[in-house]
Amino acid sequence: MKILRVLCVFASCVLVLEALSLPVGRSIESSLDDEVKTKDEEDIYGDLDENDDIQKDQVVYYDDDNEEDPDNSLADITENNGANVKIISAPNTFDANIGEVVRLPCLTTSTDDLVRVWSKDSGLIYQGNINTRDDDNYKLIENGTLEVTIKSQDDTGNYACKVALTETNQPEVVHHVLVRYSPNITALFVKDGKKVVNSGDTVTLTCQANGYPQPKISWYKGNEKLVTEGESLTVENIKPKNAGSYRCLADNNIGRPAHNYLEIFVNHGPIVSVEKYLVQSDHEEDAELVCDVKAYPNANVVWQRNDENIISDEPKITFKRERNNERNILIIKNLTDSDFGQYSCMASNTYGKQTRNIKLVKLPLVGKFVKEQSTESSKDVHLQWKVESRNPITKHEIQYRRKGETKWESQPVNVTGGEKDSYLIKSTLEDLKLGSGIWETRARSLNSHGWSDFSDIAVFQGAKHGSHHAKSKHSKKEPKEERTTDSSTPAQHTSEKEAPLGESTSSSISLTSSLALIVFTILANQAGQ
Repeated sequence: MKILRVLCVFASCVLVLEALSLPVGRSIESSLDDEVKTKDEEDIYGDLDENDDIQKDQVVYYDDDNEEDPDNSLADITENNGANVKIISAPNTFDANIGEVVRLPCLTTSTDDLVRVWSKDSGLIYQGNINTRDDDNYKLIENGTLEVTIKSQDDTGNYACKVALTETNQPEVVHHVLVRYSPNITALFVKDGKKVVNSGDTVTLTCQANGYPQPKISWYKGNEKLVTEGESLTVENIKPKNAGSYRCLADNNIGRPAHNYLEIFVNHGPIVSVEKYLVQSDHEEDAELVCDVKAYPNANVVWQRNDENIISDEPKITFKRERNNERNILIIKNLTDSDFGQYSCMASNTYGKQTRNIKLVKLPLVGKFVKEQSTESSKDVHLQWKVESRNPITKHEIQYRRKGETKWESQPVNVTGGEKDSYLIKSTLEDLKLGSGIWETRARSLNSHGWSDFSDIAVFQGAKHGSHHAKSKHSKKEPKEERTTDSSTPAQHTSEKEAPLGESTSSSISLTSSLALIVFTILANQAGQ
């Protein structure tokens, strides 16, 4: 019976050892030490495979006796004694400003007095210690370094140092020097060379500039900057309004920007505009009638009265031209009754003609309403306009009506003194006179020659009575419904991540199961006694 108990205990121990994956007779401490060691090796070399060799570390070794420069950045020189000499100065690029000094190295591994040959863009500078140029901005200093004083952008170039040892062994190092300098526009032209084009054509302008850093090119028409940037500017379907001066500006933040101009002309008939269609004056006063004409080729401009050309008759009648003949002025002095009336400015060229009329009057000139304002508090309408008259104004009148009606209501306006024949008139249409809706108003003035023409009609919105009450109506805020969280709703829980099928979630589970088996066996033995 005792032998049977011993066998049961031994069998339980065997099960425990198998669960721990330990060979029989091997200690747990030894197994754990091996496991730690294996883990450390995996941390260093990665996961080990039985066929892997941890000595294979992928490092390439070079034989010192046969060493080569992989990138050829160092030049080998074999001296007469067979020693290996290298240029240890690597090629480099130097950015410099005018007035600065740049030092270009040409160091070697040899301390012997080697013969160095310096050149710029294949032009010889130094042969050993001899300067072959008259330029004083080159200087040879210790260790074969060439010192260059930057005088201009012409010092930009490739500087080569060649070590002359034998005819076949003359390696060199090449440095690139870039001199910063302000922009310079080298060319500004139109494609096909056509500066005069027809309406509808496509025009391409090109601006070329040099400088370092490379300049940024922008375009202007007159003083207005255009969106286009870069060497080329293209205008498609060109129109007369596109004619004018185009400016190319090159800038690289070194010194002052460079700029140049080019004029583009578009063939078209005259475009005539007048400064004032009505000109007010009085007896024995002077008057100036102005019309502006744009045309290419330049237009022939004549002034007419009653379909007859007006000729110069100084000092009574004088013609004047300004702004490259675009502005044409007719001056009439010491006006009489016969001078008042309608005048015509007529312009013509090979592409067409156009005429605009100007009326010289003695009556007041009533301008447009320059300010229309209504206030919510008073619901009054405030109006303001200007009147011109060489003869004193004696009366003003303002008229108003609801839009759609035919009858005008009148309201007198106080007369105040003017300045330099100009009057600023202000008037208020009170709330008692107007109701809601759209209203129209116009004005006129009177001097000793009669009533002026009415001004252009101005339209405004009448006050909406009771509108201020509408704002307060329904303005009381309803209480917001507060949202509460239902306490009876269970809180959401996140379940723990389950281990994959067939894997343990703890290293102690197998040991716990084995110990439980031992305890169960012992209890069974005790029960059998």
